Amino acid sequence: MSASATVRTWDQFQQRWDGVHNFLLADACVPFAFALPPLDRVVSELRDDPQTRITPGARGDRLQLDNIAEDFRRRPVAEALETPFALAHFELARFDAPGKFLHGFEQGVMAPWRAALAANGFTYDRCSPIIFISGRQCATNYHMDFSHVLAWQIYGRKRFCGLKEPDRWAPRETRVNYQAGKLARPAELTEADALCHDMRPGDVLWNELLTPHWVEAGAEVAMSVNISHGGLRHHGRLARNEQELVEHRRLTAAGS
Repeated sequence: MSASATVRTWDQFQQRWDGVHNFLLADACVPFAFALPPLDRVVSELRDDPQTRITPGARGDRLQLDNIAEDFRRRPVAEALETPFALAHFELARFDAPGKFLHGFEQGVMAPWRAALAANGFTYDRCSPIIFISGRQCATNYHMDFSHVLAWQIYGRKRFCGLKEPDRWAPRETRVNYQAGKLARPAELTEADALCHDMRPGDVLWNELLTPHWVEAGAEVAMSVNISHGGLRHHGRLARNEQELVEHRRLTAAGS
């Protein structure tokens, strides 16, 4: 399969999950469904939670993690949605309860996804949902994730860009020593080096652990619900990038 081909079967997923290129998922590889309430209600609930991270969302060469929560929260929701922002929450279980915006998410999404992983030989140390909401034309800038991420686009559009040759831009030493916010997009990196997917509502993408990428919202506020995986193994085997990280941490701990 080409690097940009959509993965539609679990046989294909087993061949691609531990590579270095992101890819779209469809059909049998998306065994879940869930209807979220309107975006303004989602934002209203999330921003009232003290664990919600709200940052500027301005496009640049690296993650921007300055806290703008106080200003965002004091505005009416409709006004806040017109401002530049990037909102994230990493502990969503509290919103899966009667009257909350994710009520039924475990049953409708997480349970069938975990069951599909298990049926196809996958285990994990962590498998949990997170959420990202970006203001108009805002971005999550150049960075890497310490997890494999299934990104499910819900509202608006996002352009999700990885690299055709990620090892060229982030070799092993860069990957195993990565710290969030410390990786800058190389000035010499061009559009021709990128492998991008234009995601519409309903699209699902698999993002590979410790590969550089960036995500840009379009003309509308854009929201994705992502599933983060740590220690993901297929028949006991970690992906290359995660195995390198585990070994590096073991050797570092042994030498300290």
